[in-house]
Amino acid sequence: MCPTPGVKTRWPLLQSCLTDDALPTDVRAAGAITLLFGPSTERLCHLTPEHLKFDDKHAYLTLGRHPVLLPPRLAELLRQLAEQPQLRPQLSRVRPGPRWLFPGMVPGKPISTHGMTQKLNRYGIPVRTARNAALAALAADLPSPILADVNGMHRHTALRWVAYARRDWAEYLAARAEDKSGDVVPAVD
Repeated sequence: MCPTPGVKTRWPLLQSCLTDDALPTDVRAAGAITLLFGPSTERLCHLTPEHLKFDDKHAYLTLGRHPVLLPPRLAELLRQLAEQPQLRPQLSRVRPGPRWLFPGMVPGKPISTHGMTQKLNRYGIPVRTARNAALAALAADLPSPILADVNGMHRHTALRWVAYARRDWAEYLAARAEDKSGDVVPAVD
């Protein structure tokens, strides 16, 4: 079992997703997307080949309103999933449903969020902590409107993530200083 993907383990887990051929392609791709962009598992499960755009040099994934540039190895994994033949027949050949990058056990349906979470956890990628680590990192670098547009989250949720990532640590430092000295240290504004 892998440790939770905090600062020290997020990058090695991502490296494993991008390079470890022993892992199934769908686990590698889903894990890398989660570790890089932190989408909800629901959004991840409902990705289709239409969410991918390839040009001569680059590949993009649309999770929200705007596409994001993909690292080449992740782009290749997603291309493989998009070009993979459907293993389960569609319920109706006349009006087939969408093709899913992560198809489920039910014909024409994506993998369930529970199924995806279990699958990633089984391969050592704890979804909740992987997603939180990715969102905290993005929120530290992006303004909330951009985070919301890129990730497809509600603007209020993005605002909370940005506030969390840019938390003022003055109160914490003052409390720690108070604990060590026994004296009250005023908080820095």
